[in-house]
Amino acid sequence: MTRRPTRWALSALLLLLTALGACRREESATEVVAAPDDPVAAVQAQASALRQNDLPRFARLSLPPDLYERSVELWDQRVAQAEPVDPEDAAEYEQMMSRLLAEDAEESLMRDLEPKLAELDAELAGQWPLMQATAGIFLTAAIQANEDLSPEQKAHASQLVSALMAWLKPELITDRARARQAIAAAVRTARELDLPTLEHSRALKHDEALAKASVAMAGAKDIARAYGLDLDQALDGMRVELVSREGDQATVRIRYPLLGTELDFQRAMVQRDGGWYSAEDIAQAEAELAQAQAETGLAEGEADGTDTSTGAGTASAH
Repeated sequence: MTRRPTRWALSALLLLLTALGACRREESATEVVAAPDDPVAAVQAQASALRQNDLPRFARLSLPPDLYERSVELWDQRVAQAEPVDPEDAAEYEQMMSRLLAEDAEESLMRDLEPKLAELDAELAGQWPLMQATAGIFLTAAIQANEDLSPEQKAHASQLVSALMAWLKPELITDRARARQAIAAAVRTARELDLPTLEHSRALKHDEALAKASVAMAGAKDIARAYGLDLDQALDGMRVELVSREGDQATVRIRYPLLGTELDFQRAMVQRDGGWYSAEDIAQAEAELAQAQAETGLAEGEADGTDTSTGAGTASAH
């Protein structure tokens, strides 16, 4: 299945954390969402959508209209053609959701978490510096090994890891009051999502998936806020400036505050149909659609006996 809504969610979360980037604002039936005709304003518009937990709007601001509509069609097509969910995965998902949706969910989850936090108290005592350094090395290595990230994204992700590891402390991890607040946010989000089974989740069409992802994003912000990580504050403090512009290409620099430090990165932008978009988002969407088209051609060739490796039509042997 295409990862478009999932990728939108992940892209939005990255933009949220980097400040590029519980009710979402509903678009009126007549409202047209169009990317601004200025690269700086285009980035600011995306950040504003994230600040409002409005992933449907963020998604429309992220791709030119035609490319966006084709991506939506691909998602919905693959939802309709998806195979049944794995029974083991379905059972695991249902068990998790049943716990989050239970009437006594907050007390039950906190009761189960308490002994684990007590274990962490003992494990982290005196060992945190080594564990912190090891975790930093592991995360940095994972970032560098990720082939889906560009060099610029890897550099920025490494900045994020450094800031997060410097901020993270044992007393923060095991704080009972913060844990209780995070659990309450998770329970509240699960109830608002109203996706009790994996089948429900996997059957969501593109727009439905983005609406649910907006709810999940609001919940993720609340959970992060319980531990002192205010992602909306990062968005509010974002500054965007034009680095260069030539024709339909531009580069912008994004700066944002996070955990007492300022991070920054650059983003390549391109102009399409009067609006400005991330060059990387367009390239990824086009590559995904091209791959889907190639897969469709291959499947059709196999169905009619065409040898797609040579282009020659051959009858299948039976």
